[in-house]
Amino acid sequence: MADTKHTSDSFVFKTDRPWPNARLKVAAIVGHTTSHSVRLWLRTGQLGKFSLLLYPFETVTKSTGGEKLLKTKLATVPLMLEEVKNSLKIIQEIVFQIEDYEHDTTFVADVNQLKSNIRYGYALYDHERQVIMLGHNRLRQFRTPPDEEIHRPFQFALFSCHMPYEVNGLFKKRTEVASLEMWDFLNASLERHRDSIDLVIAGGDQCYSDGVDTLDIWCQLNRTMRKEGDRLLPDKEAMRSWYRDIYRGYWGFESVQRVFESFPTYMIWDDHEIGDGWGSHYFRTNDSQDALRRLLPDLNEKELTYDEGCELLGRMFQAAKDTYHEYQHSHNPPTETEVWDYSFRRSGCGIYVLDGRGHRNIESKNYRILGRAQFDRFSSWALTLDPDDTKFIFVVSAVPVLHTRASIVKFDEYAGGLGDDLRDSWEHELHKTEREAFMNILFEVAAKGINVAVLSGDVHVSAVYSIEDKSGNRIYQLTSSAITYGLSLHQSWILRMGAADDGETDEGYFFRRLALYTKSSYALISVDPESGESWFKLYGMQELKAPDSVAEESIPLNNSLAKIRLH
Repeated sequence: MADTKHTSDSFVFKTDRPWPNARLKVAAIVGHTTSHSVRLWLRTGQLGKFSLLLYPFETVTKSTGGEKLLKTKLATVPLMLEEVKNSLKIIQEIVFQIEDYEHDTTFVADVNQLKSNIRYGYALYDHERQVIMLGHNRLRQFRTPPDEEIHRPFQFALFSCHMPYEVNGLFKKRTEVASLEMWDFLNASLERHRDSIDLVIAGGDQCYSDGVDTLDIWCQLNRTMRKEGDRLLPDKEAMRSWYRDIYRGYWGFESVQRVFESFPTYMIWDDHEIGDGWGSHYFRTNDSQDALRRLLPDLNEKELTYDEGCELLGRMFQAAKDTYHEYQHSHNPPTETEVWDYSFRRSGCGIYVLDGRGHRNIESKNYRILGRAQFDRFSSWALTLDPDDTKFIFVVSAVPVLHTRASIVKFDEYAGGLGDDLRDSWEHELHKTEREAFMNILFEVAAKGINVAVLSGDVHVSAVYSIEDKSGNRIYQLTSSAITYGLSLHQSWILRMGAADDGETDEGYFFRRLALYTKSSYALISVDPESGESWFKLYGMQELKAPDSVAEESIPLNNSLAKIRLH
């Protein structure tokens, strides 16, 4: 069945988008993984009947003479399915049919009855063409973690903010790839520690709907919005094709795919998967007209009303939500509809991933970041943790709870177009009630003897903070941002100056910045539940130096790695 929903506004089948790289077509993402199960996200790129084939990776590669010989055999065309099954010693086969383009040829397979601490290979077979379409040019594999009862050392990676493009040329119309090398370095780090890496956390802004003008789908909306008779266009289906195009472009790099297809990757969105500053714009109060016209500057020229502009924004949000679920949330741990926060455990550690965008609303009376329902879910989870079973908790908040100098945050009423960015911050006075309640929970957990760290991204600066209450309980905040984002020296200086140094928060917490880094980076976090120690290792392209006052807590190893002991 062909796709019948695309219109003249849709990007379906269009070839004139200025992508400098091949877009994602056939791909896989290893999602939520336990010792006995895995969620595998697949994109076939075409209609048809397919088989997902799982096999014992190390057993098969040894028995077939190594990975090189196995790849050669799997690349044979045509290749009968039974021959593949015999060669790979298949332990599970999941057959599925892609009959239409309703989900952009994506499919999520929940694979159960696996064994713990085993490396599994997987391949995708096309029945009609009788070929292996994924898992032949490079062998795909993942590892299940040991049984949860075994509290053993492990590591995980953290990154955020993937924006690998810049626009150059005489009239700023040529899109070019920039600063992509950090993905190669991340791959190298993960491969080097493959047996101890349990997961990867993608902390937000995995793509940018508004990253550069030539690819900006908000510019596309501004260009194409119109009335045709009684119809307000574009419709949501066209907008969904725009968001899908963004994901397929930003994720089309082999180095990105190598991470996603090999290591359990847990994702959460931030504003740029929707639109810059989403949820921090005013639309019903005094400056609402200005906020709308910053997003849609041609509204008057297109003879559209304020209400029609708001209707288009609502469609964009719905399209963004649907596409986020399709490409990211569908392979996270299962949640209820319209719930994107989630938790899971690993080796005696609890991990809670907060959704700071799906229900963010600056015009709510309170709890404007998480919403009260999500806040209560997190509170119930955190306050019932048993320190005998849980040695660490890591709370993922895409936007840091502590980062910006207070004097800058309070400047938002004079900041013009930057106001929504400042209101994004947890430190803004509009979030005082929610921030106090959130921090109270974290310190109540810390007072039980559980080690607490907040993991974040968003701000295009990597930093480490220690935060203490008046009783001496300490928590940490670790920010890794951005993995790809080209900054000028001037921008880097501004971001550096915007980061707080040390002092006391409005609630009376004492904080110190232990590290600051303004270039592209990613982090590895190692955890030893038995000893109660954790290390934050930040990888980048420049030397990271901690303040002299905390030099004993920071050990610069070389120009691409700094290591900070947290507990």
